Amino acid sequence: MPLTAYTFDRELAERYLDLCFDLYRGDANWIPPMRKHVLREFSPGFAFHRRAGNAHRHFLATAGGQTLGHVTAIVNGRLADLDGTPVGAVGFFECVEDHAIAAELLTAATRWLRTEHGLRRVWGPMQFDVWRGYRAMTRGFEAATFYGEPYNKRYYPALFQQNGFVVRKKWNSVEIAGRLALQSRVATWAGDHARALEDGYRFAPIDVRDPTHVQALHQVVEDSYRGFLGMTRLDLQEFEEIFASYAEILDPRFTIGAWSAGGALSGFAVAYADPARAVQAMRGRDSLAARLRFLLRARRATRAVFFMLGITAEASALRRGLGRALWYECLRSLVAAGFETVVFALLAEDSPAWHFLRDCKEWTQKEYVLYEARLDR
Repeated sequence: MPLTAYTFDRELAERYLDLCFDLYRGDANWIPPMRKHVLREFSPGFAFHRRAGNAHRHFLATAGGQTLGHVTAIVNGRLADLDGTPVGAVGFFECVEDHAIAAELLTAATRWLRTEHGLRRVWGPMQFDVWRGYRAMTRGFEAATFYGEPYNKRYYPALFQQNGFVVRKKWNSVEIAGRLALQSRVATWAGDHARALEDGYRFAPIDVRDPTHVQALHQVVEDSYRGFLGMTRLDLQEFEEIFASYAEILDPRFTIGAWSAGGALSGFAVAYADPARAVQAMRGRDSLAARLRFLLRARRATRAVFFMLGITAEASALRRGLGRALWYECLRSLVAAGFETVVFALLAEDSPAWHFLRDCKEWTQKEYVLYEARLDR
């Protein structure tokens, strides 16, 4: 099986995108990526490629003029394991259901990471870093996808495992439906919210278009997620670029900050009306017609996604329940806005957020995995 290796090539990048659309054609749960966004990520001007210490190599599998698979080997100079060991990544993996083709792709990518860059530990799937998309879905394919969720072919986990990758970490998404169930969840944290108000915290929107608010959020995100597996530091410009991809769908009612008595941002909670079906209707395009299709469907969103929550290390050390107070404030706002279904998205099994929902595990519908390969074995 011939593999074509490339770094920057618009025509080959288009072939990768065509492969994606071919593989998922007819899949009602697949949310097509915006073609222009992927092409920008595959171009030299993309911020990741301009940072010192970063490198990548794409591999495209073809036969008889047909594209059958693709993978990208990624060197992120800031990506390291919890013990400080540098880690490589494999991402943008798409492949027909063929073990031999998948083996050639993953072997080529890991060999390049080892021989060209001396990396002995590889994670995947991961597109550049944890900020831009990673993890494979392993359970819950029958349930409707939400915007921002990892999604892949059902057979991908087996392809990774058959090629020496093992599970490194798991995440879950929990979907709770019904106003009574949601109101009961809100009531659970009412005492924590009252205590936070007594401590002088003020709950108010984070304005994602206000540079001072975005800068404050950047600092709190880096502080609260320090020690999270795979977390890489972003400079403010990179953070603004990534956050901008969500800014259009964020409603200030559900983008909430906990501001201390002194005016500092001490925590945040972010939720949004799920635009999955609206984005799906764009079919990967950004034309006027595609935007109109988005607007028509976005108004019909009935499900919300509780996406992110974090508090500073200082607030966490006080152990006064500020995180639970933020859950209360954000979820109460969602219920008040009329949402009857909320997805608590992408909760790591060792995270405080998953602990908050420990009595709702029977609701678990989705599971995701980050795989790891040790190349020195």
